Amino acid sequence: AAVVPRRSRSQILKLVGGASTALVMIVIIFGGILGGIATPTEVAAFAVVYAFVVGGLIFREMKVGMTASFLVRSASLSGMILFIVAAAQAVTYVLTAEQVPQTMAQSLVGLAQAHGTWLFLLVCTAMLIVMGSVLEGAPALIIFGPLLLPIAVQLGVNELQFGILLILAMGLGLFSPPLGVGLYTACAIGGVPMEKVARPMVKYLAAIVVVLIGIIFFPWLTQALPHALGLG
Repeated sequence: AAVVPRRSRSQILKLVGGASTALVMIVIIFGGILGGIATPTEVAAFAVVYAFVVGGLIFREMKVGMTASFLVRSASLSGMILFIVAAAQAVTYVLTAEQVPQTMAQSLVGLAQAHGTWLFLLVCTAMLIVMGSVLEGAPALIIFGPLLLPIAVQLGVNELQFGILLILAMGLGLFSPPLGVGLYTACAIGGVPMEKVARPMVKYLAAIVVVLIGIIFFPWLTQALPHALGLG
């Protein structure tokens, strides 16, 4: 077996110091957002400045030429992502203007009255997956949440159960090939073609589908933990 040379104390301290500077950025991002100190945009800007300072002054690895290259790549990547988000926002506007969500909600009410709550949840989940794949996350939740939640509650569905179902279905659609907006964004950031990502993701998406089906037919799965903690 190969013998690994033992590092000196100074080398260990140097490695710990380097890792600590990277961990500080994580603390800045999550602490700033969760603590309400700044908006995500402000925290991101501060994190970029922190990265420049650490990379340029402490590690001395970022040269002027490299910095310019990073800025150009970030600008092009941001533009690509913004085009994807803009297209999703345009689809959201068209659907809202044509009152497509309201029409779907009315159809789901008739379906539930004719065939029962479980079919309502199944069709609702399928619809949310499709809509989640072509719409940007927050607008989609804002549009469909207030429309579908009162119907679900009226049919006897627990609010927590439907809320989890809504988020999971939207998330599944967001990263489902070939239309998922989130999948396109992730591929753009990683510089990976979607063809190489789609097949490995199938097993993870299938696991989420199994969870969704379990939530639909076994509502106690979403309520067991809150009840155990005395929250429900």
